[in-house]
Amino acid sequence: TSLLTLGIQPFVTFFIGQSRMPLESFAVMPVVTSFVFIFRGLGLSFQEVVVALIGDNMAGFNQLKRFAIKLAMFVAGTLMLIAFTPLAEIWFRDVSGLSESLTEFAKLPLMIMSFFPAFTVLISFQRAVLVKANETKQITYGTAIEFVGIIVVVAICIKFFSLVGAVAATIAFVIGRMAACGY
Repeated sequence: TSLLTLGIQPFVTFFIGQSRMPLESFAVMPVVTSFVFIFRGLGLSFQEVVVALIGDNMAGFNQLKRFAIKLAMFVAGTLMLIAFTPLAEIWFRDVSGLSESLTEFAKLPLMIMSFFPAFTVLISFQRAVLVKANETKQITYGTAIEFVGIIVVVAICIKFFSLVGAVAATIAFVIGRMAACGY
């Protein structure tokens, strides 16, 4: 699972290099994904919380599920509030130091990724339940689905739809994660 997760970035980087506006995409992707990671962090740590608190007979499932929904709404809602308002400009231009043109360029990828923290909470909850049920093979299968989904989507977006690399990559990350959660 870890190898698959770490292995996706070189493939995405390759496809971004083949896209329209690759330099701008390479410039903004670390800024966008790092900012999104701030909001994903709560979801990532939630997996350990669920494993610790769900109980041996899954007695805490419903309570943790309710909390997961609230957490997902909070992290994604907060990021959406920033992504879809002038706060994005403040973050990119004033805090991150991007130029005006790169600030504009980074807005759409952030909007696309604004849903990602909610999927991080969901997949962390799902994985924790699977760990507790000793069904960890399913986590690997889900990660493989996400890996393949990202590669296929980014390739299609760039090769067939000629999307800008940063947009194609963020769409691929979201769709890949949705596929993993769906599995």
